[in-house]
Amino acid sequence: MQLNVHANRRKRKTCTLPQAVARGIIRFALLLCFAALLTGCTGPGQQAQQFDGQLKISGSTALQPLVTAAAQKFMSLHPESHITVSGGGSKTGLLNVFQKKSDIGDSDLYADPAIYPDPNMTDHIICVTPFVMIIHPDINITSLSKEQILDIFSTGTITNWNQIKAGMDQPIHPIIRPPTSGTRDTFRKYILGGGDEIGTPLKVDDTQQVVNTVATTPGAIGYIALSALKPTVKAIAIDNVQPTATTIGNGKYNFWSYEHMYTLGDNTPLMSEFLNFMTSATMQQESHQLSYITIDEMNLNKAESLPGKPVHQGTLAFSSFHESEVSRRESYA
Repeated sequence: MQLNVHANRRKRKTCTLPQAVARGIIRFALLLCFAALLTGCTGPGQQAQQFDGQLKISGSTALQPLVTAAAQKFMSLHPESHITVSGGGSKTGLLNVFQKKSDIGDSDLYADPAIYPDPNMTDHIICVTPFVMIIHPDINITSLSKEQILDIFSTGTITNWNQIKAGMDQPIHPIIRPPTSGTRDTFRKYILGGGDEIGTPLKVDDTQQVVNTVATTPGAIGYIALSALKPTVKAIAIDNVQPTATTIGNGKYNFWSYEHMYTLGDNTPLMSEFLNFMTSATMQQESHQLSYITIDEMNLNKAESLPGKPVHQGTLAFSSFHESEVSRRESYA
């Protein structure tokens, strides 16, 4: 009997061990599943927490179509974020970010350090905007020289399209952009040679308003970002040169500007992620489709070859001096 008892005990032990192991394995598997569920739930939650919040962006109407498209795409990827984009002009955008009325200020212009002396003003170069002269569709010309544009907008010596070869007998109506416009400053500097425009400017810097005014005003002429060009107006060349990456790169077409997104350096995770998104492959492709010239096309990374000048990483951000000395000299006059 004793032997049988021991035998039975051994049998019970033999049967109990696999069951214990099995129970242990099941418990371990359950723990792993629970941990995986926690990780799965926490990951997106952390990301949502990271990119939630609001961004207010204002400024350049030339850059506005691209920023608006980027904001819509970004919010579809991160529904917890809320981004508002408005225009008002480059100078409005710069002033807004400097006064902390906006988180990001879009600008066709470099921020003059004499006007915006905060050392935390950080310049993020996004792309290049080619600008183009537009005329009422009834005007039968395809190009104007810089001298003719100067005489139309600044000296006032050309007032009728019949003063230009192949032009019709029609008074010229120059459409003048308001002083807040960075496009206007670029036009004055590179097309008018620093001269001022004559005439009454529009009250609001709105590129679409310029397009609509030229389209509906007989004899009208204006200038806009190429990204805003519509079939309702006619684009014309300057000195028989069209705005392309090649003609801009070789200096034959100089009515263009870098597009900047300025911040005050206090980037939140949402702001940093959005700025990175602006220079992502997705948005660079979008910028090309919207008739901007991409960073790769302009080869802006050559600016990094200058020794001793800081380059902000994370987005394509350069100091004004750094970028302008390499690619295009700028003055703040």
